[in-house]
Amino acid sequence: MEFTNENESKTSKQFSHDCFLFYFGLNEAMLLFARISTLYSIRHSSRRREFFAQLKKLYRSTTLDLFMASNQRTCFVFDKDDQTKVLIQMTYDIPSTAVRRKFNLLRSVDESVSQTIRRLAANIEQAAKKKNKRRDKQNNKIDSPVQPEPIVIQLFDENNQVIDETQLNKQAWLSCRRLVINEQSYQVEYNAPALIKFRFPEIIMSNAITTAVVELDYGDPEHSLFNWYVADELKTEETDELEETIDDAQWIHVHTGPFCIFRDEHVNKFVRLACLPRNSSARTGMQAVHTSKTRIIPCPSDLPMNTRHQLTQDYLPIDSNSLRVVSYNILANGYAASTGAAEIMYPYCPEDHLNHDYRKPLLLKEILGYHADLIFLQECDTRFYERELSTVLKLHGYSGDLKIKSESVQEGEAIFYRNERFSAINTHHIRLGEHLRTSPHMERIRQCTSLVPNVNANLLERNTVLQVLALQPKGQLNEIFLMCNTHLHYHPQADIVRCFQSVIASEHIKEVKDFYEQQNKNVSIIWCGDFNSNTTSLAFHLLFSGALLRDPNHRGYTEGYVRIIEDFDYKLPLELSTYSNYSYTNYMVSFHAVIDHIFFETKKFKFHRCIPMPTDAEVTEFTALPSCKIPSDHLAIVMDLEMIK
Repeated sequence: MEFTNENESKTSKQFSHDCFLFYFGLNEAMLLFARISTLYSIRHSSRRREFFAQLKKLYRSTTLDLFMASNQRTCFVFDKDDQTKVLIQMTYDIPSTAVRRKFNLLRSVDESVSQTIRRLAANIEQAAKKKNKRRDKQNNKIDSPVQPEPIVIQLFDENNQVIDETQLNKQAWLSCRRLVINEQSYQVEYNAPALIKFRFPEIIMSNAITTAVVELDYGDPEHSLFNWYVADELKTEETDELEETIDDAQWIHVHTGPFCIFRDEHVNKFVRLACLPRNSSARTGMQAVHTSKTRIIPCPSDLPMNTRHQLTQDYLPIDSNSLRVVSYNILANGYAASTGAAEIMYPYCPEDHLNHDYRKPLLLKEILGYHADLIFLQECDTRFYERELSTVLKLHGYSGDLKIKSESVQEGEAIFYRNERFSAINTHHIRLGEHLRTSPHMERIRQCTSLVPNVNANLLERNTVLQVLALQPKGQLNEIFLMCNTHLHYHPQADIVRCFQSVIASEHIKEVKDFYEQQNKNVSIIWCGDFNSNTTSLAFHLLFSGALLRDPNHRGYTEGYVRIIEDFDYKLPLELSTYSNYSYTNYMVSFHAVIDHIFFETKKFKFHRCIPMPTDAEVTEFTALPSCKIPSDHLAIVMDLEMIK
C-alpha cells in the first residue's frame, strides 16, 4: 500500500500536495530550540490502522514547510514491533529541475526491502517523467527521446555497510542509518517525534488566545517549537506542480510559542503556524505547517468581562491573607454542539457563536483576566482541558486536575491552583452513586434512600462526581485546604436527588477532613460548583443551614422526601457559609436563577467581596446566554475570601 501520486487527478494532486513530510537540519534546529515547562509525558501510541488513518487525515489537512534549515536531508521511518506496517517518508530533488517532491510509502513489515526500494524507485522515476514532460510542454519542446537517469537506491547500516536487500522491512529499516538515492544522501530517523494531529481553531480572534492543538507520537508539545505568521492574502493561483513552496516575504513572523495573541493590526489577515515536533532529548521530527482558511476576526470591544477585569487586574500578593476564587460552568462543547442545541436550547444564539472555536478564546481570556488563586470549572471538556486549557494555564503559573464523569461522558470538573501559593498533596475524588453503593460509611443513608425506589435509582445511576483536591499553602506545612468541586443532577424536578447528593458529598468531605486532622493538620474547606439548586431549594437549605428542611409548606416537601427523612435526623457535618446575592448565575430564555455557589467553611474564611456580575442589559443584549460576548450560559462567580487565623 502506498501514499503516492500515480495520476494527475485533483484528488491525487491535493494528497501529494498535503502529504506529511519535511526534513529539517538538526544543528539548525538546536539553535531554534525553545523549551517550555513540562506538561505532557511522551506518548508511544501503537501504530495500528487507527494511527495510519489519523496520519493520513493529517496529511490532507496540513501543508509542510519545505525550506531547508541546512543541507541535511532526512528520511523518516515509523514502525512498531507488534504492528504490520512500516511508514517511510522522504523528499527527493528531481534532477535538472527545481522541484522537490514528497513521497510516502506504507509497506508491510514482512515485505522484503528490495520490493520497497523498487516501488520507491518506480515512483521517483514516474514523478521525474511527469515533471520533465510538463516542463517540455510549457517550453514548447518536442518530447525528448532521452530517458531519465535510472534510480539507484541503497541502504547503509551504522558501519556504513550496504544492507542486504533480501532482509525484511522490519529488520532493514531498524538497522538503517543512511539512505542514498543516486547522489542524494539521507540520514534515516527511526520513530522520530511525529505529529498525529496538528491544527489551530477555525475561528481566530484578535486580543484573545489562539492555541496550537497538537498530538504527537514520540514527542512532547512542551518541547516542540511553534512559530506563528500572518499574511494579507493567500496565494490562490492554481498549480499542477506536486511540490509546495512557501514565500518568506509573504508570511510575517509574529510570535514563537504554543499560543498566540493576535493584535488589532492583524485583523483580516490569514494565519500560518509552523510546528517542529521535539522530545525531551531535543530530537526533532518533521516540521508541519497549518494555514487558516479564514481571516482573523476582531474580538468584540465591549465585552462584559472587561468591566469585571478592571477589578481584578493583578494577582493577590503571595503572602496575602486573602484568596481569590472563581467558580464557572463553562458549557461543555458536547452540549452546545449536540443535535438540536441550536434550535431547542439556544435558538437565539447563532451557531457561529455556539462554536467551541469561538467560545474557547473568550473563555481563556475571561478566566485568566480574573487573576484567581483557585479556579473551579464545571462542564470542562476533556479535549479542551488536555489540548488547550492546561497548556495555557500552565504557562500562566497554574497547575490543574480534572475529574471526568465517565468514559462515555468526556466532561467533568476541573480545579486549577496558583503554583506560587499552593502545592498539591493528593486527590480524593468519588462518583456519588458508586460511593453510595459501596462505601461502608453510607449504610445509614442507603437504608433511608432505598425507601423511595425512584430517588434511590437516580442517586445510584447518575455519574455525578465530587472532585476533592488537597492543597498545601506554600510554607505552611500544617495547613491543608480541601478544594471541592461538583455539578449536581440537572433535572428541574430532581430537587430531592440533589439534596441527597449533597448529603453523600458532605459525608465524603468530612471523611477526608478527618483523615488529615488525624495527621494533626489544620483543614480548611472551599466547596464550589453548579449545584443546580437555587437559594430556596432543599439542597441549598441543607448546605447553608446544616439541616434537612422540615417545612411542610415547601414545594419540595413531597411524600417521597418525607418518607426518607421521617426517621433520618441528619445534620450536616460541615459548617458552611456563602454569598448568593446575585440576580442569577444561569440565564436562558426559559429559566434564570442563582444555581452556582461558592461555599466556604465558616470558621476558616470570611467573605470579603464579590466581583459584580454583568448587568441585565449586558446579559440580555442578545436575548440570553451564551452570546457573542459571553461564552457560556452561566456567569462566573468571582469572590475574594479572607482567611481567619
